[in-house]
Amino acid sequence: MKLENFRGELLENEPLSDHTSFRIGGRADVLAYPVDRQDLLVLLKEVKARRLSFMVIGGGTNLLVRDKGYRGVMISLKRMDAVSVVREYRSLGGSFAVVSADAGAPLARLMNFAVERGLTGLEFAAGIPGSLGGAVCMNAGTSLGDIGGVIDTVTLIDPSGELLSRPRDEMGFGYRTANVAAGEVVLDCTVILRHDDTGKVKKRVSDLMTQRKQHQPWGMPSAGSVFKNPMDEAAGRFIESAGLKGKTVGKAQVSEKHANFIVNLGGATAADVLALMEIIQAKVLAMHNVRLEPEIKIVGEE
Repeated sequence: MKLENFRGELLENEPLSDHTSFRIGGRADVLAYPVDRQDLLVLLKEVKARRLSFMVIGGGTNLLVRDKGYRGVMISLKRMDAVSVVREYRSLGGSFAVVSADAGAPLARLMNFAVERGLTGLEFAAGIPGSLGGAVCMNAGTSLGDIGGVIDTVTLIDPSGELLSRPRDEMGFGYRTANVAAGEVVLDCTVILRHDDTGKVKKRVSDLMTQRKQHQPWGMPSAGSVFKNPMDEAAGRFIESAGLKGKTVGKAQVSEKHANFIVNLGGATAADVLALMEIIQAKVLAMHNVRLEPEIKIVGEE
């Protein structure tokens, strides 16, 4: 595939197992890495002119690609990762900073940027993988907070190639959802964070990271939480009470540390994961009359 005026990198017939946190997935027809906003606009225009399917994968987390891969263009925004303070101000609540970040910036990098400057508001993101764009699309968060709680504005590209600026109150943030329509691409965001004591912010992040490493399968390939929490209850508790911790299909396993994680023991296929997800859903429904809804995105050809 050749594109005029595109300055980024195009990888053809690329195995997506090399580009997802699950280390699972067939090949994409094309994996594209635009280098900046203009490059992304050039790519999207060409993709649409050729009537090719496309999707943005961000950091490749929260994603399961089926074994036969993806027919079309996968777009990674990893090289669009700038983070900067654009404005500071004072109000009744204290001293604040408005931070701008590209969609491809890892959420961890944005959080660390804030921590080093004594900015509070993103500590909840300690240990959450993935990029800011993906975090916005699914309103990533924990019981301590979510990305929607700190967003000021989101810049998107609509299906016609026009730029949109959407303030937080128009983003429709909810539990693992946001107002990002099909065909729209998150380009960048601004977040509002409050100045705090740097040492205290670092301590909160350190404590949260310690907790995550104790209770989650840190360092093992996974896509994070597999199922959404139903009815304000933890999905992992339903799965654990169904006796499924450690359950395996092929090389996919329900984590022995956290039942709402499925881990790749080495060489797992998407078919292994999907079969294990079906077993979990069926058993939890039978035992608790609760239908678990996937939180991870499942894409590609079966």
